Amino acid sequence: MAFSMTAAPTVADQPSPPSIDASIDEASYFKTAPCLPESELARIDRNVSRLESDSAVIRRLTADRLYSKASNGDVATCDAILCRLRGLRVSLSLDTRQLADQLIERIRLACHQHSVAALTPSPWGDSSDAFNRELELWWQQFSQRAGDDNDAIRQFQLVALTAGPDWHWNAAASLSDAKGGDKDWSCLLGIQVPDCGIRYVPAAKKLQTKLMATCTNSIDNCTASERVVGRLIDSTIRRNPYGWSRETCLGIALTHHRSELVNELCENIWNTPGVRVRELGLSLLAADRVNHDGLTERLNECCNDQRVITVLPGQAHFGVGEADWPHSIVVPRISDVAQYLLWKRDGIDARQHGMTAIQADPVWGVRLESIGR
Repeated sequence: MAFSMTAAPTVADQPSPPSIDASIDEASYFKTAPCLPESELARIDRNVSRLESDSAVIRRLTADRLYSKASNGDVATCDAILCRLRGLRVSLSLDTRQLADQLIERIRLACHQHSVAALTPSPWGDSSDAFNRELELWWQQFSQRAGDDNDAIRQFQLVALTAGPDWHWNAAASLSDAKGGDKDWSCLLGIQVPDCGIRYVPAAKKLQTKLMATCTNSIDNCTASERVVGRLIDSTIRRNPYGWSRETCLGIALTHHRSELVNELCENIWNTPGVRVRELGLSLLAADRVNHDGLTERLNECCNDQRVITVLPGQAHFGVGEADWPHSIVVPRISDVAQYLLWKRDGIDARQHGMTAIQADPVWGVRLESIGR
């Protein structure tokens, strides 16, 4: 099966999860069925009619024979069998209707598995099958964020197989165990993340909380799935479809140990005219966490920056409330952050030089609100 890699689907182009009846165009079956010889069509009709037999053994054996013929045959044979099985949904026998529905689902699942397993990206060639065109759209959407190498293909195949022929991606993202963690992230970041400039507030908060609370071990990149998940995190942050703040993006990148992404975000902050003072302070801490090459020069430039970093009530190191604000609080300046990091690089304890309120932080290394004198 060949897929075109040139088209870039928009949100409107993204296929919605189809129902059982709508997953394959009924009309296509009537068009493809005449491609089979009349003798083959008659043989299929005889087998399908045996599904209404009074004998349970005959019905079971016939169902297995039809399944094998549909899953192992060509597209025209599969289409003809599915078309005639749908005709049994109006049967007067409840057993026949249930058997036909079960057989349809078995065949659809087998076709889905074959299509996913045959996924091979190519810059040429178009698929004539409607089901494969849908798979192509999903793959293009995923590959835009995860890349189109073999690692990305294998990871997409795992997620697509879990989603099933009805493309229920929420099922693919419902795994919470350690073995399914990478599949979970691949679905959330490669399939379910929107690719447009609209802020999806509820989904943004949910995904932000999950990204800030969970690390995918993408720092090691020792497995193919971890490499793909790492690229998905990078792509999500760079595209930023949820409109996250720079502080949030930096926090997510640090949580998942995406050093190259942290360096990129820090440089963007440093090169932005009129950047917020808090973002500048956090970028210095983040650059120190990943040992940015240009940090020392940046720290020397900030040693005389006396701008105060905004600290809100409740963010103080001692939990100072509204009544004591802003009298009993450490108010850090950019120069304080720069001096703290220079001392740290020289192996000097900032507490011995007046910064007695320094507190550690698992993401930033130190709480920004605790720096100052």
